[in-house]
Amino acid sequence: MLKDTLRKRFIAVESDTLVIETIQTESKTLRQRLRVLRLKGTWRANIQNELCFDAVLRRGPPEHYSFKGTWKLNNNQQIEYNCGEGPDVLTFKGHWGISSANRLVYALEGSSTSRFEFKVQLESSTLYPKAGQIRYRIGIGARKNRLTAAGQMLILYGEWKFGRDLGLIFQMNYGQGRVKSIVFGAEVTFDHNKLIFALRNEFGETLGLTLTMTHQFLEDLDTEAFIRLKSRRNEQAIEVGITIPF
Repeated sequence: MLKDTLRKRFIAVESDTLVIETIQTESKTLRQRLRVLRLKGTWRANIQNELCFDAVLRRGPPEHYSFKGTWKLNNNQQIEYNCGEGPDVLTFKGHWGISSANRLVYALEGSSTSRFEFKVQLESSTLYPKAGQIRYRIGIGARKNRLTAAGQMLILYGEWKFGRDLGLIFQMNYGQGRVKSIVFGAEVTFDHNKLIFALRNEFGETLGLTLTMTHQFLEDLDTEAFIRLKSRRNEQAIEVGITIPF
């Protein structure tokens, strides 16, 4: 006896929403019924750095969706996931943050709850502003739950700037006029012809990242900031406060 068939595919994502298209085919008449479902819930990452969605239903228990396989960053530094069904690609709009030495956070735009928190490994702890990159290794999937050299590279691109109280800002362009900043505090150490900024998060915790600037590059980057730092050059180290994004 023939049975009706049901095909399902993911067609779009939003901050707290997963959009699913279903096509039901009647076995006798071959008539098809198309439905588009908008499930409300929360996006998160599991311990294998895979994307997950927990849907809250009006009736019955919550539904859990795990998106197996790897994801990547597109040219606008947004997360893209290929559904494996031809050209279907899910694009997550949001912005990056660095919460700790081995954690990256991708907060989804327009949501206070949906965010991906990924376990990562620094490719290099020493940064140079001219390169404008922060590079990580990330393992995705059950077979790559341990970060190894075989893990894929994840690169954040941006420009270094100074904010209030000489705090450092890594300004990232997400395309279509969307510019967001990661804001750091730092402890600054003076060397012969360079300054070394040991970066900290918003809670004052060390991130294992140092940004090295030569005096000449610092002066070109922000003359006023250079003068303010130079006036305190006799101090071995100065504490730079956490800045407020603007």
